[in-house]
Amino acid sequence: MRLALVSRRYPPLIGGAEKMLSYLAAGLAAEGCEVTVLTARSARLPAIEAGATPRGRLTIERLTTSPLRFAGTMLYMRNLSRRLRRGGFDLVYVSMLKHDAYAAVGAARAGGFPVVLRPEGAGATGDVAWQGWGRFGAAIARRCRAADAFVSISEAITRELVDHGYDASKIASLPNGVPVPEEPWRGGEPARDGGSAVFVGRLAAEKGLDVLVRAWTIVLAERPAARLTLVGEGPQRARLAALIAAEGTGRSIALPGAAADATPALRAADVFVLPSREEGMSIALLEAMALGMPVVASAIAGNLKLIVDREHGRTATPDDPAALAGAILDQLRDVEAARAQGWAARGRVAREFSIAAVSRRHVALFERLIAAGRDRARRR
Repeated sequence: MRLALVSRRYPPLIGGAEKMLSYLAAGLAAEGCEVTVLTARSARLPAIEAGATPRGRLTIERLTTSPLRFAGTMLYMRNLSRRLRRGGFDLVYVSMLKHDAYAAVGAARAGGFPVVLRPEGAGATGDVAWQGWGRFGAAIARRCRAADAFVSISEAITRELVDHGYDASKIASLPNGVPVPEEPWRGGEPARDGGSAVFVGRLAAEKGLDVLVRAWTIVLAERPAARLTLVGEGPQRARLAALIAAEGTGRSIALPGAAADATPALRAADVFVLPSREEGMSIALLEAMALGMPVVASAIAGNLKLIVDREHGRTATPDDPAALAGAILDQLRDVEAARAQGWAARGRVAREFSIAAVSRRHVALFERLIAAGRDRARRR
């Protein structure tokens, strides 16, 4: 099976969507697929990288673009469309319902290959919302609806798609997946007056980090030596720094920036915290669970799909600093219970959300779509 996976951003440019696509590309290659990732070329990165797995092959092709915002988008779309029209693919899988999707569905009309689109979020920051206000969003939405299938990682995304005219019969519910490390999180015994927590992700309003900073003041009242690390970059960095200064917690909260691999930061912490207001299915949360470390997450739909409170971790009412602080303190106080929850979470990820399991489910979907396309071609 020859697959093209399309995303304008791709590692080493890191975000949850980009990381998930990189995991999926490797997972599909491990299932025996010939995978080509088509992405925009960044400075100092090679145009083509190729490698083989025991069963398949993974190639990354970085297409020429421009640093100029509008011109760069148009140049990238033109080069993406040309590359897809050259053929050689049985199916194209696109991250986000944006410009890449528009180019891919258009190229499919000439190339005759099926296209699967993957929205990466719901709510005010999601793909469907963007189609309502983004430049050319309405035209992109009209073309996106003609795709052969849509992969939804959450019920919220599915509802939004259906509510905005996408065919419900074309929507496949497939979760995110992550590798499960052979070596689990070990952790230590948090000091009575300390302990450490970590967040990994984008420093953006939807992540609820203002709530976490305020909750940390409550944590420090009981554990004055506790430390919090917020790993990531984003538009809220300056505002968070100002809030930390206003709360007087600057010595206990670190903002080290983004990390290509956050695993060392996770392994060094006693608990992972995700206080989001909106989530589809958090890659960072799945990675923490896959390690088997104690977790605390806001009780929103995307997180509750992964965590049963007190079984796989702790959940807390969103936008409630006191509730969030209480859940963090519970994990730091009762080490035995926190470790048991972490181990249960690791087992759940291995069974349901490993990248190997998720890749196999994608392959089954792709095989059905390719076979259906060939049947239609024979009947013409």
